[in-house]
Amino acid sequence: MNKWRFEIAACAVACAALINVTGCSTVGSAASDLGLAGAGGVAGYHLSGEKVGGAAAGAAVGYLASRVAQSEVQRTLQEAEHRGYDRALNQAVKQQYWIIQNQQRSREPADSSLVRYMPVQLPETNVNGVIHNPTVAYVPIEP
Repeated sequence: MNKWRFEIAACAVACAALINVTGCSTVGSAASDLGLAGAGGVAGYHLSGEKVGGAAAGAAVGYLASRVAQSEVQRTLQEAEHRGYDRALNQAVKQQYWIIQNQQRSREPADSSLVRYMPVQLPETNVNGVIHNPTVAYVPIEP
């Protein structure tokens, strides 16, 4: 009976190791399918009292565990890619904002020494019975 418990423990450790390995992107899907199906078949064979039906059921469970692990890895990779895209887009928007801010800051105001004023003589006028005296207005002229 101790031999049987040792074999179950060894199969459980092998299954746990294979499940951890399936998350690695360097292991292909076929290799992880085959490994987990094999480990599940061995575990099912020993747990069912060395019956072939138990081995088949264990292999099916191992294959399903491999597929679930692979889909979880794919989902995690897609989420990470989406988060990275969002962060990059956010960073690009901030970068464009600060480029515009720096461009506006670096614009030099028009030099006030270059502004000239030209005198314009306004004659006496009569608007609706109101008499406006002649004056001189100075109009700024920029280069």
